[in-house]
Amino acid sequence: MEENIKNILIVGKGAVASALAKKLKQNSGIEKIFVAPGNGVESDSYFNIDLREEDLTGLLKFVLEHEIDLTVPVSERALKSDIVSFFLSNGQNIFGPSKQACNIAINKASGKKFIYRLRAQTSRFGIFDKAQAAEEYLSNATFPVTIRTYECSSILDDMLVCPTMSIAKEFLSNLTLKNETDILVDEYTFGQSFTLYFITDGYSAVELTSVANYKFTQDGNSGILTNGIGAIVPSPFVSQNVMERVRNIVVSTLNILERKGSPYVGILGVEGIYTYDDKFYISEFKPFLQEHDAAAVLKLVDDDLIRIFKACIDGYFADEYEMIKMNDYTSVSATVLSCKENKVVKGLEMAENFEDIDFSGILKSEEGEYVTSKGEVFTISRMASTLSRARDYLYEDLGQIQFDGIKYRKDIASEYRY
Repeated sequence: MEENIKNILIVGKGAVASALAKKLKQNSGIEKIFVAPGNGVESDSYFNIDLREEDLTGLLKFVLEHEIDLTVPVSERALKSDIVSFFLSNGQNIFGPSKQACNIAINKASGKKFIYRLRAQTSRFGIFDKAQAAEEYLSNATFPVTIRTYECSSILDDMLVCPTMSIAKEFLSNLTLKNETDILVDEYTFGQSFTLYFITDGYSAVELTSVANYKFTQDGNSGILTNGIGAIVPSPFVSQNVMERVRNIVVSTLNILERKGSPYVGILGVEGIYTYDDKFYISEFKPFLQEHDAAAVLKLVDDDLIRIFKACIDGYFADEYEMIKMNDYTSVSATVLSCKENKVVKGLEMAENFEDIDFSGILKSEEGEYVTSKGEVFTISRMASTLSRARDYLYEDLGQIQFDGIKYRKDIASEYRY
């Protein structure tokens, strides 16, 4: 390989780390891929290593001892620990943003303020240090509202859509008990959720793709609001006009961060709500691909990601890339949740080595059975020449796997069937 990348370390866990490892392993020049801390399930694509995401000294020692040529942090915990600055100061190739650069994506309150200062259209919001101040703000707010703490790193986190003042007060009281600060209150925007992803070297940005997000746990957009429970890639409703306008927001963002001395290197997601007639609201930034959409996005990439990552690190990305090569297929994904712990998963014997499954919450018992943890368990994604066919493949696979307490959306992409 031109870049001589043979061994890779991915720092993170869950479906994102799994999907990225599988994608990078397709490159014929790769010998070994390690994932820290790993997913608890063995894989033909990568080796799990027992190192915490924020253990920077331990991770650097591993990199040096195992001759790692490239490190890719995909978790917010790793990025928050500023693994990028630490590794760069020790002469390591690492693809990702520094802690300071990605603060707008990890700290939801800071990100919202940043969007407002960009003069991008966003929903009315308030940020409060105490729940009591948030409650006073709500007395003049338009319901429903979304209430979040400043960091949401799991798809099920401290985030809720509150249709009434009484529900909002109850949720705020729970945040008070947990001593949460930087409480973000958004007036809820009705519409279709999307994310646009860009690859950037800190100075220029190239579009990756668009994603249509399913964020509520129950069919018909009811139930608990999450960071993502299913996806369609590319989004059926994001127009080129919307893409260009969001790209302008990304360019402005990169310019501001570069002037502050913290250029953003990596994958940057911009999440928004599409309303009608190409009108949209920007809601937040994402520091990498997300659990529900990582595999669905990566399946459509026909370009050499390792070469792209290295180009961003070494500073020749803008000279060589005006676009990322993507195939003409459509992919659909669904994240499966478990309402219960330690429930045996049946059907994995047919899908254990299935490339379309990325595990995030499955453990192996002493008896050798695969059992669930509570929350997200795995994400399945399928690709086909048409959206309707990809959806059919997805639900055929989901029908093979069963366990007590299984939960997933059954209406993903149903509104686009034809």
